[in-house]
Formats: sequence, C-alpha cells, structure tokens
Amino acid sequence: MNTEKLFELLSNDKFLRMEGLGNEVPFFVYAYDIKHQSEIYKRLDSLDKRLNVSGIEVCLVGLYDMVINHFEKSGELEELFRYEKEVSKDEFLEEMQSYLSIDSVIKPHFKTMLSRKSYRLVFVYQVGEVFPFLRSHILLNNLQSVVTDMPMVLFFPGEYVTSYEHGFKLNLFGKFEGPYYRAFKLEDYVVRGNI
Repeated sequence: MNTEKLFELLSNDKFLRMEGLGNEVPFFVYAYDIKHQSEIYKRLDSLDKRLNVSGIEVCLVGLYDMVINHFEKSGELEELFRYEKEVSKDEFLEEMQSYLSIDSVIKPHFKTMLSRKSYRLVFVYQVGEVFPFLRSHILLNNLQSVVTDMPMVLFFPGEYVTSYEHGFKLNLFGKFEGPYYRAFKLEDYVVRGNI
C-alpha cells in the first residue's frame, strides 16, 4: 500500500470510528519486508506529520525508544550493558523479560503516553529492534485492555498470516512465529469494503 493510500485509509472517518470491526479490538497490522524498513520508517514519519496537520493526533510509540528511555530513567542502562557481557544469552533474555514486565512497565508506559493528548490513532513500530525481549503477539494480547477507544496500527517487519489453512500468526522476519488472531490486516480492511 503506497503512502497516499495509507493516508487516505488512516484519515478516513469510518476507520477512525472503528466501523466494520464487529466489536473486535481495533488493532491492525501493517506487515512489510524487513529490507524496506528504513523506507517504512520515513513513510511513518511523513504519515504522522501529515495526519497531525490534518487534525488527527497520532500517538507514535517506538518500542526500542521506549525500552531505552525506561532504562535511562531508572539509571540502569550502563549496568545492563555490563550485565550483558557477563552472562549467557539465555540468562540475559530472562533478565530483560523480567525487567520489561508487561504489567509494571509496558502497559503503564502506553497508559501514560495515551493520557498526554486526545489521540485518535496509535502507531507502534521498532518491533524488530526489541525482539526477543518483547514479542509482538504478547504485546498485542496485553494492550487490548489499554488501547480500546482508537485504532492501533502495528508496523511489523515480517508477515501476518491469517488463514484457516496455515493458522493465525505473526511471523517476524520470516523466521520467528508467534500465535495471534485478533488484529486485522490493514489491507484486508480496505479489500473487505470497509473503506
């Protein structure tokens, strides 16, 4: 989907009012090939600015930036770098996952971000940069109670498989799968005639 079509969809009143979702969570996945990530990030920045100029406030959440800010604020970033050198990858992964608790870190961060303005959309990106510490399917499952009254779009480097034949899963980089079925493919929302 090119930038213009993406803008038309994301600025459409029907989309912003979450019509045609059948009371499902207003989560969407925009999957892309990792080879195009730098271009996607430029498009994302451009979309954010253009939507804001059009009066549609976007809450832009970079997961990597969120993690770094969390450790900087707590004064643990340098300690974390030292710790990574001293332990095995498995031990480091376990420690990072405990530091980045969904309930005590991630959800409160999203709640704080969303309370700052009257947002109409949420964009989540930098998914690959925080893998495997934060997994997309776990994040989406847990944000259902936080992002409830506006559409959220996850910009995902990989593919979102939604078929009864192959299952429902997020496939990061074409290599790492996580089961997820609640979000809509952004393209499918258009194709189904919702917009």
